Amino acid sequence: MFKNNRMENRVELEKTFWDSFAKKYDKFINKNASKTYGIILDNLAIDTSKSENLLEIATGTCIIALRLSDHIPKIIAIDISPEMIKIAKEKCLQKSISNIDFRIGDSCNLEFQDKSFDTIIASNVLHLLFEPNLALQEMKRVLRDNGQIIIPTYCHGANFISHIISRLMGLAGFKARTRWTLTSFRDFVRNNEFKIIKEYLIRDKIPLVYLVAKKV
Repeated sequence: MFKNNRMENRVELEKTFWDSFAKKYDKFINKNASKTYGIILDNLAIDTSKSENLLEIATGTCIIALRLSDHIPKIIAIDISPEMIKIAKEKCLQKSISNIDFRIGDSCNLEFQDKSFDTIIASNVLHLLFEPNLALQEMKRVLRDNGQIIIPTYCHGANFISHIISRLMGLAGFKARTRWTLTSFRDFVRNNEFKIIKEYLIRDKIPLVYLVAKKV
């Protein structure tokens, strides 16, 4: 009972915050992270060039899914926020994009069968989750044996400056629930039985590490 109550509380907290931020999300990214997102998107285009069945977790307003929709036959994009999904659907409707299936979903409780996807993307979300280990294990469960996860993640504990900025962001609502260093994030991925096959560091006020990994 305690675990179920905690899970429901976590979901409600995450949904409420991201619903409230949905209409400001694109403007925020354009103002504060456009360069970083550009690098992420360029790498994703390369690393998903052979993907056929992709899951994007925490799609937000579908910035990533939109970019990848021109070369991936089928994308399922989930987010815990109904308001984010609503905006994402509107954007795709305006651009006549029909190969993205949007769903409301929880990264820690994926409603898909085992080994369903050849690629899973969870960009800029793991450090925000209450239970990142559970999310990564769920990704492993629904990933095909020869598949890949791509998990660009801000490392809020990378250095003293990033730690201070992270604390200030937390006061504004963007709370990093895990402040990884670059080393501790690598360890987190490996401890969940993944092998890192690509790593690229994007230097920013808070460094972001772009990782591609496969099941061990």
